[in-house]
Amino acid sequence: MRPDSFHPAAGGQAGSKPGYRADVDGLRAVAVLAVLVFHAGWSRFSGGFVGVDVFFVISGYVIALSLFRDLGAGRFSLTGFFARRASRILPALTVVLLGTLLASLAIVPPVYFQPFADSLIAASLFFSNVHFWQASSYFNNDMPFRPLLHTWSLGVEEQFYLAAPVFLLVIQRFLAGRWRLVVTLCLLGSFGLNLYAVRHGHIDAAFYLPFTRAWEFLLGVLIALLPRLALPRGVNEAGALAGLGMIAGAVFLFGPGTLFPGSAALWPCLGAGLVIWLGQPSGEESRPLVSRFLALPPIVWMGRISYSLYLVHWPVLVLAPFLMMRRLTFGETLAALALCFLLAWLVYRLVETPLRRTGRKTSVVLAVALACALGTAAAGWAGGKANARLFASQPGFDRVPDIHAAEQAWGAGTCLLRDSQSWTDWSAGACTLGNGDSAPTLLFGDSFAAHYVPGLRETGLAARAPIVEYAMEGCPPTLAPDSPGTPACLAFRPQALELVRQLGVKRVIVAGSWLEYGTRISVQVEGTLTAFKAAGVEVTLIGQSPNFHIPPYLILARTVPPGTEDAALPLSAEARAMNNRLAAIASRTGATFIDPAGALCPEGRCPVRAGGQDLYLDYGHFTPDGSRQAVEAYFPDPAH
Repeated sequence: MRPDSFHPAAGGQAGSKPGYRADVDGLRAVAVLAVLVFHAGWSRFSGGFVGVDVFFVISGYVIALSLFRDLGAGRFSLTGFFARRASRILPALTVVLLGTLLASLAIVPPVYFQPFADSLIAASLFFSNVHFWQASSYFNNDMPFRPLLHTWSLGVEEQFYLAAPVFLLVIQRFLAGRWRLVVTLCLLGSFGLNLYAVRHGHIDAAFYLPFTRAWEFLLGVLIALLPRLALPRGVNEAGALAGLGMIAGAVFLFGPGTLFPGSAALWPCLGAGLVIWLGQPSGEESRPLVSRFLALPPIVWMGRISYSLYLVHWPVLVLAPFLMMRRLTFGETLAALALCFLLAWLVYRLVETPLRRTGRKTSVVLAVALACALGTAAAGWAGGKANARLFASQPGFDRVPDIHAAEQAWGAGTCLLRDSQSWTDWSAGACTLGNGDSAPTLLFGDSFAAHYVPGLRETGLAARAPIVEYAMEGCPPTLAPDSPGTPACLAFRPQALELVRQLGVKRVIVAGSWLEYGTRISVQVEGTLTAFKAAGVEVTLIGQSPNFHIPPYLILARTVPPGTEDAALPLSAEARAMNNRLAAIASRTGATFIDPAGALCPEGRCPVRAGGQDLYLDYGHFTPDGSRQAVEAYFPDPAH
């Protein structure tokens, strides 16, 4: 297809620019709502992260329309394209980055602020996706303060914008304008690379990097190139409804354990593609009901502010708990979301819209864009210095537990495997606590099993019978093949039952961060306990240990007088509810259940500091002191 034969889709509103489609703005609303409800923490929308993939398809489609229109009219300018993208993206982004910086200066202590400042610099210079890919590790993924994490998707988009016009110009000049063929081949290549990366355990790279995400944009480009077929009305209606259903299905059915992007990303992307493609026929009466629904004014309004809404929502949802020093209630979350809409509307009206229509010369726009990027990056660097001085005089904020030392005590990389490691990297000899000829106990779980190792070692429990640690970070300790997990986790878990046979294990202790895997994990836990019991071993299930969302030492620094020796925080309702479910499962399967809430949190108050010693490393992992106290409470010495 030659660019001069390309005509943008019909369906624009009166007075709008050529090719405008209100239903595509409506699809943006669907995408941003999916992301919002997911980030609000509402478990029913556990797959809401796919809204970003819908955005990627829309971006590919819309950018293709613009590029082909300019190429066909012979007015395409590379610098002009970059200037339009800069005026569209940078004003709102700069305001949100600087606003987040100012709010964070007063709320967040240096232990979290410096990583934030680094991410601000990365977001300013359009490589935040690479930054978060490089910074991703188990503990960093659990860091509660990353208010710019959502800018990774902007980094991917910005890199697409840099490559797309050059890519299309090369096709036009050197490949005789074979648009569909070349775009299809590149799409398949990127999708294949994505599948390869996920299948071989490089999930972070597949998630963050542009090469494994390019196919989603190219799908949008391909849709812009496809002809508008005169399909029967019923087919059009059914196809568009199926497309919206595929997006909704991903939002409701996907979750933390879904291997993503991988082949799972096809659901929201193909769904978005169907809605866009089938919504193209000329004439209002021939457009599917789905497209007419998406074109309703309230939905279109939300779609128009979707960029600003996406920018502001995550900083608000991350900063609010740090301001309150606790997890938000349902009502507070609703209030935070309402604030997001208000801020988004203000940014859209006062920043995004006026500055996008300035009509200034290309050179001026690019110069201002460069100044904004460099200025915001410099502000991030200076903010790190200012934050350190601001908190230097406030006692308590310098109590930073040594996570590296804790990881070493847990046997990280050896007995607590990283999710990038193979189960074959584990060995029983290196991961056995204690010695003796008696039959060993197997400790099976994730890092929330491994954090009991210092206590098991210090209390002498391992001296009664050897304890073999078999754990993988972020890997739910179940034997069910349909349990969530990375490829490494899927290969790791079945070996636990084999170890029971090989090592002559007489008892298995199963422990994990159950809240992180959602309520659906309960069914798989029950099957796991049943399988271990069938293998002839005693089974002990340790429930959800206290979880505070914000590290307790930071909460105490803000809420108790300096030098406080003993302090406690309330047990979360979520942990109590999860333990009630797990207790019922243990009872049905004949397993022994240990309730950390009952053992550690009398009257619903959980000690987090005792005798001046902090008991938690972060939001939930125990320090060595905390581990010892937990083990003593769970497994009292029969001699006493």
